[in-house]
Amino acid sequence: MMANRAEPSPQPASVWQRLGIWWNTPDVGIEISRWMTIAGLLVLVGVLFRQPALVLIGIGVALVALALRLWWDFSLVATSYTRRFSTTRAFHGDEVTVTLETVNLKPLPVTRLEVAELVTENVAIPNRTLDRTEVANRRLFRTLFSLGFYERVDYRYAFRTHRRGWYRFGPATLTATDPFGLVRRKRRFEEVNGILTYPRVVPVTQVIVPARQPYGDFKPAQQLVEDPMRIAGVREYVPGDSPRRIHWRATARTGELQTRVSEPSATPVAAIFLDTITFSHLWEGQHSDLLELAVVVASSLSAQLLEGRHQVGMYANAPIPELSRSVRIPPGRRPGQLTHILERLAMIAPAFGDRIERMMTEEIPKLPWGATLVVITCRVTPTMQRMLLRLARSTGNQRVVLVTIGEEPELVPDLRRRVPVYHLGTKERWDEIERITLESIA
Repeated sequence: MMANRAEPSPQPASVWQRLGIWWNTPDVGIEISRWMTIAGLLVLVGVLFRQPALVLIGIGVALVALALRLWWDFSLVATSYTRRFSTTRAFHGDEVTVTLETVNLKPLPVTRLEVAELVTENVAIPNRTLDRTEVANRRLFRTLFSLGFYERVDYRYAFRTHRRGWYRFGPATLTATDPFGLVRRKRRFEEVNGILTYPRVVPVTQVIVPARQPYGDFKPAQQLVEDPMRIAGVREYVPGDSPRRIHWRATARTGELQTRVSEPSATPVAAIFLDTITFSHLWEGQHSDLLELAVVVASSLSAQLLEGRHQVGMYANAPIPELSRSVRIPPGRRPGQLTHILERLAMIAPAFGDRIERMMTEEIPKLPWGATLVVITCRVTPTMQRMLLRLARSTGNQRVVLVTIGEEPELVPDLRRRVPVYHLGTKERWDEIERITLESIA
């Protein structure tokens, strides 16, 4: 059997080959061959006609061409660019400072360096005009730098967050231009970061989630007699559960950590379902002000209920770009639950997702027994009314609370009797409202 013959390794390029590649680099902004040809003709004509001036001009053209070519090679070497923010999380109306830093760590100045940042259209920097781009929902933020030898230059800009969501910066394109304005060298920085602005959280003047026990939902600070009947079951341990709730017998039996699940009298649960569809038909689009007001109500109720020691879950039928098609946060009261809810509400986009009735059908069986459902919607459809009535008839009128936003809906009499209904009009805008006062619809 013949052995496979090893393929010969490629020979390294010679000095002349590397010089040819360097000479004919297509990315350079000048055609150095043309410049050298012109310089050679000037020198030749000067020699033939004995014109020293032409010879000097030709030599000068050749030196300028070589200098520009070398400048293109080294203009962005040891040049760095970073952006920093005074905070990565903010609330509505906060002032955020962005610092753009460039560093030139070489003995070659960069007299003109333009930084073009792609930013989201919600970024508004005072006294600066952002250029339009071909990318949807993006603007171009330009900044000019001039860097000397081993110099660092910082530019700081301050702007206010006027709407929830991401204020993204990046990617950025750096363009260095030589002192003559003839050659440009570009480099792209792909890093993307920014500030996430939470939705507004304002006080809610009344408690709309009723207590399920005549003396309230909470146990006294110290119990004289421990009631074992308050344990409704066990489930698998998840990070964040209190060690005091670990069921050690069940843990020993199963070999895995188990957590006690208490009845709602000991641990009240509220699941907020936010309907982000503001119109009944797709062709009608979205009512952005109503949607923002609904988000403010959802975030404010979450804060109120968590402060009242409820376990709070959040469900919304709106997509989070590049992350998920909807918001599904199980009920919890661990540290960081409110932050988690606010982050998801901040990132939802105004788009049509699943109907809220479908989401409720999927999520209600997963909720603990006795959980209170809070439905926030801008439109009360006949399908939603039938579903809420079915829930109220089967589980009692204290398990469902309906909050409507915008125009007061027409409700069937049976729903008014069985389900607490609250209404919030649009007299105040979402960005101006200082407290939420819900009107009870009897």
